[in-house]
Amino acid sequence: MFCPSCGAEIEADRRFAKLVVCRYCESAVLLDEKAARAAGKMAVLAQTPSPLFVGGTGTLMERRFRILGRVRYGYERGYWDEWYLAFDDGSSLWVGEDENNFTLESCDESERAPIEYADAFPGQSVKLGETTFHLDEKGVAICEGGEGQLPFPIISGERVPYLDLSLSDRFATIEYDIEDTTARVFRGRRLDLSEIRMDMTADAAGVTGGLKVERAADGERRERIVATGDRAKSVNCVCCGAPMNVPAQAGNSITCEYCGTDVDLTVRRVPCGGCDAMVAIHGREARSVVCPQCHRVIDVSRSEPTTLELAAQIGKPAVPFKMGQKCNLRGVAYVVVGHIRFVEFDEDGTYRSDEFLLFSKEAGYQWIVMENGHFSLSRELNDRPIGFEPRMAVAKKSLRFVDRTWKVFESGSMQVEWVDGELPWVAKIGDLSYYMDAISPPYLLSAEWTESEMEWYEAEYLERAEVAEAFGISMNDLPTAFGVAPHQPFKRSQFSRQSMGVMGLFAIVFTMATFWSLGKSGEKVGHMVIGPDKFRTEYVTDDHFTIREKDALCEAEFYADVSNSWEYFDVAVINSDDEVVLDFSAELSYYSGRDSEGSWTEGSKTDNVPFKLEKPGDYRFLILGQAGTGETPMAGYGIPVSITIREGIVLTRYYLFFALFCIAWLAIEVFRKLSFEGRRWAESDAADDDD
Repeated sequence: MFCPSCGAEIEADRRFAKLVVCRYCESAVLLDEKAARAAGKMAVLAQTPSPLFVGGTGTLMERRFRILGRVRYGYERGYWDEWYLAFDDGSSLWVGEDENNFTLESCDESERAPIEYADAFPGQSVKLGETTFHLDEKGVAICEGGEGQLPFPIISGERVPYLDLSLSDRFATIEYDIEDTTARVFRGRRLDLSEIRMDMTADAAGVTGGLKVERAADGERRERIVATGDRAKSVNCVCCGAPMNVPAQAGNSITCEYCGTDVDLTVRRVPCGGCDAMVAIHGREARSVVCPQCHRVIDVSRSEPTTLELAAQIGKPAVPFKMGQKCNLRGVAYVVVGHIRFVEFDEDGTYRSDEFLLFSKEAGYQWIVMENGHFSLSRELNDRPIGFEPRMAVAKKSLRFVDRTWKVFESGSMQVEWVDGELPWVAKIGDLSYYMDAISPPYLLSAEWTESEMEWYEAEYLERAEVAEAFGISMNDLPTAFGVAPHQPFKRSQFSRQSMGVMGLFAIVFTMATFWSLGKSGEKVGHMVIGPDKFRTEYVTDDHFTIREKDALCEAEFYADVSNSWEYFDVAVINSDDEVVLDFSAELSYYSGRDSEGSWTEGSKTDNVPFKLEKPGDYRFLILGQAGTGETPMAGYGIPVSITIREGIVLTRYYLFFALFCIAWLAIEVFRKLSFEGRRWAESDAADDDD
């Protein structure tokens, strides 16, 4: 088959193709049963860093395929590509690629859209059939062009309203037709790049390499350099922007003589329209990059890189990391390639947070978030909580997600204040977004949204020591942490953890011993009543008591019905040989009355005195007492005192003391935890509600 515009031979498989783009003159050729006819010019798309390319062959799901064509759609944050795959068995599928995320999709013509485009909003739950999806994004895509063979006609510039839905590794897209208000529902699943096995790379096939040229479908036929994948002969430092001449014998990197940054020479670069710099782009998902020389934002999300306004009007913020700085975090080698600062204003003040984009050739992008001197490792989630609306979240409300219970911490809005390096979206100063944070320490679950889309992130708290070690710097080089981070875990030392276990065990043992001892009142071995006429002078009791055990722990219980008076006794224990073996004292004092606050009592009519006798035998008391109603003894005053002696008692107070000591130790640890949680939630929306 030959192109009706230029006469060049074009390849077309009528089993799959309804439109073919001539690779010589860029004409869109429509195929029907009788002939081929030209249908205008098509924008020419440069080969992206994708492993997929038109004409490539490979294996997917154990089935051989060939990539026949590609369609590119632009949207607010950049673009995505749709790759058209034809299998040897005569079937076909589409593979979507957006920011290095791949999807396998198909369309069910019979399925109807369950929601009108105008009524949809990001974060909403949408039910398709029996499955409830999370609405991630609402927008309008524009067809930017295509190449190869396609199963339907496409029109450059055509506008397609769409909704993106997801549920774990499944997804759905609803596309609305502006002309006839119909909609098409696409269903699919996320596709790991390892599932697509290409027979050869784009470089080996000669599709990439050197400068890429991309032309628009307009009258001027203007050519534009969009990227370079080869080592540049002249590059700019990713940190300070200084121009660097690359020696012929240079390896894969070169050190900047001005700031000492190690610059990777193997990454692709785009030209800055505001100066002569060639700006490095490390990740395939990059949608914007800031020129390190003139600090202008370069939008690389479209076919043509566009140089925008200055990235910021303020001075460069003082942060502990710089562009191009290397780190090794949890066994993965990263380099700092991006930095964005957000600012939030409320009635309590101004708050700033910094997010640093790390890049690894093996692991891709990763974020380190710094706020108030605290650090987190953050990643975007593919899964979303179903049935939870973050815009309506109330502080301390609980939700269940990824096998954890989360509590809503705060909601708010934030603006972009500073941008540096590359980012996976086109960020501009003043961009406004909203967020909701829920915590399950040491993890933080965040929903971030604009009017057109919502994304979810999970962050893990990083200890400062781990951050310093990863970057090979001192902890003193990191900003001082203050306050408690929302998801900061409460840390106990090893000694504290072990002591809590030991004290908890002892508290149980001594508490049980306390209750046990309460039932051990001992055996009654003697009882005597002594009148005041006898104890006013030294008196040796006629009655004796017999101790049967060696080293017996005994108790003398004194009782007198004193009322607004007192009695005091000095007592000596005498053995059968009339020897004093020990002495002790006892005091009884009881007062009561009534005042303006009501009735009151003070003191006790009893006094229990423990004592220990080493030898068994018969014993008596030598007793001398005093009595009175005031501070001095009264002659002739006194009330008979009753003395009961018991052998084999257990002293409850010692067990009780140790039980209370252990419980107090545990209480202090609990108080520390409660105090920590109090400081954490003092910065949340819950604190504002309490006010």
